[in-house]
Amino acid sequence: MVLGSAALSSKDGLAKTFLDQIGPFHIIWMQFTGTFIVMALIALPKYGWQVFRPKPLGGQFVRGVMNVGAVSSLYWALSYIPLADATAMLMFAPAVATVLSPFVLNEKIGVMRMSAAAVGFCGVLVILRPGFAGDPFGYYIGLAAGILLGGYFVANRRLAGAQPAMLEITHNALVGALALTPFVALIWAPVPDTLHVKLGFLLVLAIVGQGAMISSFKFAPAAVISPYSYTLLIFAALIGYFVFGTIPDAFTWIGIALIVGSGVFIAYRERRALDDHAGP
Repeated sequence: MVLGSAALSSKDGLAKTFLDQIGPFHIIWMQFTGTFIVMALIALPKYGWQVFRPKPLGGQFVRGVMNVGAVSSLYWALSYIPLADATAMLMFAPAVATVLSPFVLNEKIGVMRMSAAAVGFCGVLVILRPGFAGDPFGYYIGLAAGILLGGYFVANRRLAGAQPAMLEITHNALVGALALTPFVALIWAPVPDTLHVKLGFLLVLAIVGQGAMISSFKFAPAAVISPYSYTLLIFAALIGYFVFGTIPDAFTWIGIALIVGSGVFIAYRERRALDDHAGP
């Protein structure tokens, strides 16, 4: 999840550098389509026509729609607000996943972990408080991205182990590409030649990020894995500083400390519970 967060934060930062030259839906469609083509070429010799048959179809569709919605909302929000602020709104996702886990996944979530998730979200609010001088519309879109990403986390856990990881990544990209194709066909515009190299790098980062994120849910419950997505905020802050020249203020660092601390605490509590259950 940490590797996936680093790759996806880098991808989002790269996309922000040319959102003024090409629409967000174009970027996302090329991301999903390119990922599917690359992964299909890799998976086809081993899995054959299974590459084109997502299983279970309903679950894959729900996960794909949530993924497309989250990424689309994030890129849309990046048109209005800074990278770190948009990423902070995404940090509502682990809280959503934690709340949904008992109902969707039948995972037991104790009071301590629920409280820690609430503390993490308070950290997000601390970070956003000095940033609300920006366009409020961007923050509403960012919040929608966080909610959808939380559903995506739960869907990942729900589908974990149903298929090999390579097929999971391939089908996730396929569903995303198919969902976006009708919309992109209506608003398609030529891609500037100067963006071809950047789009290539974006595709590589997307494959690495999605692959690592999807694979991570095979190793532990969603409540354990999801908090590590808080590292997205750390990577976004670093990218914002080195690429866009934005320096997080004191409120931002306090918020990051709350977010990361809550995530580490949740993971620690769940790991202890798993160890106690496993016994000596």
